[in-house]
Amino acid sequence: MNSLASSLLAATEGEATSNPIIPEWFEVIWGSIAFFLLLIVMWKLALPPIRRAMEARTERIQGDLDAAASAKAEAEELRASYDSRIAEANAEAARIIEEARAAAEAVRQERLAAIEPEIAERRAQAEADIEAARERAMAEVRSDITSIAVGAAEQVVRASIDEAAHAQLIEDYIERVGN
Repeated sequence: MNSLASSLLAATEGEATSNPIIPEWFEVIWGSIAFFLLLIVMWKLALPPIRRAMEARTERIQGDLDAAASAKAEAEELRASYDSRIAEANAEAARIIEEARAAAEAVRQERLAAIEPEIAERRAQAEADIEAARERAMAEVRSDITSIAVGAAEQVVRASIDEAAHAQLIEDYIERVGN
């Protein structure tokens, strides 16, 4: 506390004491000279490379931005090209599928047309076979009826009639039964 009191006392008495905040005049002059010398050296030696580096960096960034923009435009063009190719491929696929369907339908119609005569022939053959079987069945039925009628007639008449008369009687009987 003694030093504080002595400082206050010396300040009031007018004694010149040095202020720690305000520098001496010779320090200000030498500091200013050093500052300006350093400023000039920096201005001449350091500022041009710094400017060149900044300009190179700016140009590189601008070049990268331009390259990115051109790459984006190219990518958009490629995408549009691929989209159009995909659309063309889909249209071509649809056309090929439609042609295949038409060809399959034509083959089906052709095969049906080729088989129709065979089907008609087989149907006619089946009808002829059915008619022949019906005729055979009728002939068998007639022969069975003939033998039954002969047997019945022999029992009824019990007399012997010649063969021609038998056949005539049977034929008349069959005609009556058939009608």
